[in-house]
Amino acid sequence: MRKRITLAIMLGMSIILLSFGIASYYIVQKNVDDLLSKKLAIARIIRNNIDITIRNNINRLYDISLSGSIDLGDNNFKPETEALKAAYSYSIYTDGIFLLDRGGNTILTYPGKSKDLALNVLSIEPISKMLSLGRPVVSNVYTLEPTKKKLMYILAPLKDKNGKYVGVAGGEIDPTNPMLTHMLRLVDIGKNTSIDIVDSNGVIISSSNPPRTLTSCNHGRFFSNVIAAKKERVTPCHQCHSAGSKGEKLDTILAFVPLEMAPWGIAIHEPKEDIFAPVTKLKELFLALAVIFIGTALVLMIGISRSVVDPIKELTKITDYIAGGEMSHPVPLMGSDEIGSLSRSFETMRVKLVESLDRLKKYSMELERRVEERTRQIHESQQRVTNLLKKVISTQEEERKRIARGLHDDTIQDLSVILMRIDMCRLYPEKVSSQKIDDIRGIVLKAWDSLVHIIQNLRPSLLDDLGLEAAMQRLLGMHIGDKGGRYFLNITQGADSRISPEGQITLFRIFQEAIMNVARHSRAENVFVILKISSNTVIVDIEDDGEGFDVLSLLHDSPVDTVDSRGLGLLGMKERALLIEGQLQICSAPGSGTRVSLRFPLKPIGVENV
Repeated sequence: MRKRITLAIMLGMSIILLSFGIASYYIVQKNVDDLLSKKLAIARIIRNNIDITIRNNINRLYDISLSGSIDLGDNNFKPETEALKAAYSYSIYTDGIFLLDRGGNTILTYPGKSKDLALNVLSIEPISKMLSLGRPVVSNVYTLEPTKKKLMYILAPLKDKNGKYVGVAGGEIDPTNPMLTHMLRLVDIGKNTSIDIVDSNGVIISSSNPPRTLTSCNHGRFFSNVIAAKKERVTPCHQCHSAGSKGEKLDTILAFVPLEMAPWGIAIHEPKEDIFAPVTKLKELFLALAVIFIGTALVLMIGISRSVVDPIKELTKITDYIAGGEMSHPVPLMGSDEIGSLSRSFETMRVKLVESLDRLKKYSMELERRVEERTRQIHESQQRVTNLLKKVISTQEEERKRIARGLHDDTIQDLSVILMRIDMCRLYPEKVSSQKIDDIRGIVLKAWDSLVHIIQNLRPSLLDDLGLEAAMQRLLGMHIGDKGGRYFLNITQGADSRISPEGQITLFRIFQEAIMNVARHSRAENVFVILKISSNTVIVDIEDDGEGFDVLSLLHDSPVDTVDSRGLGLLGMKERALLIEGQLQICSAPGSGTRVSLRFPLKPIGVENV
């Protein structure tokens, strides 16, 4: 027994130590990743600030053109000088700004006369690039010949007051000017740590450590490649920094983020030792905890191997009772050592098991209650679906009645007349004339038009081909405009694409019934239709200046089986509105016209009403 316990404890300790080691490794690795991510986040923040600064200063150059005072042909440069002065104020152009014509000739500089610009500066690579591209250019560090002065250029197209592209507006930046570091907000963040702005040639434009300005650090074209690829990098650096007066190489971590507005990048160098100091302490802490854990485990193993066998046998007997379902007998205490703690744990377990059984019983009862409640809800949902299905069937039947009435009132009567005239022609063939044939043909054409009209009302092709707006326009023109009335239609742009197909069909049917009622009964001269979408709600208002009618007497005071066709149409409209969870209001009075208002929720395309 003792050997098995010792072996089991050793195996358990080994597994725990292995798990502890793996967990420690991942915790340390996560801390390393977090530290590197924080450095990269700091670089992004600085990058964003400098991008904003560059963008603002490019806009200052654009403001020269927007001032409306640029006219290089009037030999009066006072307005241009004022525009340069305004653009120069609070800018990063430490060596001034200037204007060039499209030939690269210097037109004007501010402040004063530039000593570094010749009469024609087309040979300067950033300027020639700007003139050829016609868009803003931010340059790397450029060396002027023969003075060997280091400058950077920010250039933008120059347009005259008529908007014509006439040259270049540019600014010069001296990277050695202390004001540049101040304006770019590069602050000293610690010993051996620096924040550098590096161009795509690896030249340091500005740094929180001023002596590093204009030094080169582009081993293996690292910065050139990373800036060209617009990639962020966190990598060790062994070549760029020296420690101490003897020039010893200092291992650092480089966090680099390219800029968006310029071919530059933000490089943060921090000694590897400083960055990973918390990680080193964490490793030491984990090692100390592991040693303490191993020592404690050994002491615990020895104590258990000596004193646990007999108490465990007793506890085994008690647990057998518990396993058999006997929960009424408490577990006796067996001292104050580990076995005593184990016995107290068993007692706690027994008590919690009793409580758990009680909770399970209560939960079972609660679950049964929830099942009954859910069953009731499902039954109610099924009942709602059944009611909705009945409404759909009722609507379909009303639609069939309307179609039947249309065929009976128009097409069947026309066909009866045609048959009667054909019979007359058969009885009196000698009286058949071209005029009678033309009359019969006219009746056939009328019946044809009636059938086409009914088919279009069933499913207008415009609703599929051109959308809801065209179908509504066509319906108004056919029933109102063609009969001498005037109509006004106002639809929110994009309604076709925002309303689902089911909603469009239902909306069109309601609109169709309303317009046909206006055409048949109202004698209106003007019809106004507005369709708009507000706060995810579709709103449709249809108003006419016709005779109006008594809504209550038409819908509520008459029995259902005596309601006329107009009343049945209004009931159908209300039922269709319910299918899309909408509300339909009909306001009318004799002599006051009629207003029909429809409101229904706007649902995402593809979501059907349930």
